[in-house]
Amino acid sequence: MPERIPMRRLMSLLPLVLLTGCATYRDLASEPLRMSQDIAAFEETDKVSAPPEAAVLLSGSSTLRLWKTAAEDFAPMPVLNRGFGGSYTTEVLGYMDRITLPYRPRVILFHCGHNDVFFGDRADRVAARVEEYCLAARARDPRVRVVIAGITKAPSRRAKWTEMDRTNRLLDELAARHDWIDFVDVNPALNLPDGEPREGMYLKDALHPSPAGYAALRAALRPAVEAAWRGRSPVQ
Repeated sequence: MPERIPMRRLMSLLPLVLLTGCATYRDLASEPLRMSQDIAAFEETDKVSAPPEAAVLLSGSSTLRLWKTAAEDFAPMPVLNRGFGGSYTTEVLGYMDRITLPYRPRVILFHCGHNDVFFGDRADRVAARVEEYCLAARARDPRVRVVIAGITKAPSRRAKWTEMDRTNRLLDELAARHDWIDFVDVNPALNLPDGEPREGMYLKDALHPSPAGYAALRAALRPAVEAAWRGRSPVQ
């Protein structure tokens, strides 16, 4: 006779049954913030060397963190890079009172959401958090402008390309609702029309841009950043 499974054990298995029987996502908004050491390191750096005032602030995930030539690529505009690796939009939003708002940036170059989607969050939730971030920055300083760099369809994350496309469409719609936000889809700079990577645009990890990839990002993003820079008077 088959062994009977206790009711308590059956109830514990129910979430697994539901998850395997339907599409699901991770509710990243309910997860704790990580990266506290990275944020503390930024704050210690600020104590040693004062960050530039009214700069172009790079805010988001590892694609920004690894952009080693950003200062040269956007010169003479001053640049402050506060990207941190592996970050979700929940974390960039959650830490913004420590590594966005105190700097009073003139322009924010925002790039995040790639990790959210890859690890199972929905496009609409990601876009909603990006909008919350932008509105919080604007509430602090009504002259700030934001350039959103679309999330990249990296070759190693092909399984989520459809949801990434949806996220980018929602981010484009977000920018259309606010005349102080611009959206730039950077995928044409890195990928061919069919989505395959352009030769030499990614590192061997098939995730992060190569030096040639960053040169392509600069060409795609600098015009929008310059336009945002001209659209706001410097801090008096």
